[in-house]
Amino acid sequence: MRGSSRIYAGCKRGSRKKPLTRWHRSGRFRRQRWRLSWAPFTVRNLGMHLTGKSYVPTLAIRPSEMNALEYVPGISKDAMVPLILLAPWATSKSLSSAVDRVKRAYPGRQFILDVDRDYVPSNATGSPAQAEFMALRSPANRFSAWWTFWKSVPEAIPCLQLEGQTIEDLRMQILDIQLEGREFCLRIELGRMSQNVSEAISVLQDIGTADFSVVLEGGWVADPILLYARINGLLNGALKLLDGRVPIVASCTSMIKDFTSIVGVAEIEFSNRQLVDQIRRNSNRQTIIYGDWGSTRPREYTGGRTPLPRVDYPSEARWLIARNRIEDWGFPEAALAIVQSPYWTGGLGVWGEDLIRATAEGDEFAIDTPQKNVAARVNIHLHRQALYGQDVVGLNLDEPWVD
Repeated sequence: MRGSSRIYAGCKRGSRKKPLTRWHRSGRFRRQRWRLSWAPFTVRNLGMHLTGKSYVPTLAIRPSEMNALEYVPGISKDAMVPLILLAPWATSKSLSSAVDRVKRAYPGRQFILDVDRDYVPSNATGSPAQAEFMALRSPANRFSAWWTFWKSVPEAIPCLQLEGQTIEDLRMQILDIQLEGREFCLRIELGRMSQNVSEAISVLQDIGTADFSVVLEGGWVADPILLYARINGLLNGALKLLDGRVPIVASCTSMIKDFTSIVGVAEIEFSNRQLVDQIRRNSNRQTIIYGDWGSTRPREYTGGRTPLPRVDYPSEARWLIARNRIEDWGFPEAALAIVQSPYWTGGLGVWGEDLIRATAEGDEFAIDTPQKNVAARVNIHLHRQALYGQDVVGLNLDEPWVD
């Protein structure tokens, strides 16, 4: 629907006149008053990208998250669909490098793709990748730069972009996606909800399609249960009339921000699962899927000193945090405290757990930076949440051999 595939009736791009397409000319695309109706060829099949999936982790394209995802076993990757927040990768000169890193970490699988709105470019005029990122944020011509980008990534399930879009723009965004044979995602960020969310939901309801998912994103919250009233209100309000088969993801993160009070080993429980369970009990939606941030938080630009050496170990419902300022623990001492704790499983067979064990044994190539600690924690967390409720000790995690 973009570029050369459009035929304009004597007008330039940006004119208020509407573009003609072969569907207009064939009569299969009809106009009803102010709105478009493409019911004759609307994709009405249920969106398949979350069928059989139990987990949608939201991950920024940062070294810790990508390393963690890369070493998640295949059996766990098969149970999840990550929602990737696009931003430039390290010092690369093109955004395509960021996608290449995602593909290396999560090869041969679909992922949901959205723009990382917490990313703040530091040199948008001097960095081609940062300039490209800023172009993707432009709502001009129904986010045409965004359309061009995700179209070049076959694995991507694009998120609708709502900022500055009219109801007609939203309809045409959806049509553009469907004409590419893609499914899509409506991601609603509760902390900065677009003013036209209700219009987007109305368009989806009007079209009657089910080839998409909805992610209700709570961002960082101290107590996930506090999000229940708002999410429940959306499910029983604006979202109520959407096709009941459309999968809904309830996502947030409660990873603590301040570790200074921890001396020794502390247990930090998280109630993300309780939030989703409560939503399921009080909703008639067919599919409500658990989501989180893989034990990370949205990007923050706080600066500050390098944190004390710390080792984190996730279980299904808590994080074990080991650090000791008084006894001047390094990473080996913190890792040893984790391994000796009653919550240490020791038989997961995943990269993150092996890294903690090696650190406790004094391996100089194990965890020696805060970034490696985060990578190990995220790796274990992703594995546990993807296989939540299963006995994950002693699983056969060998990847199939490919010649």
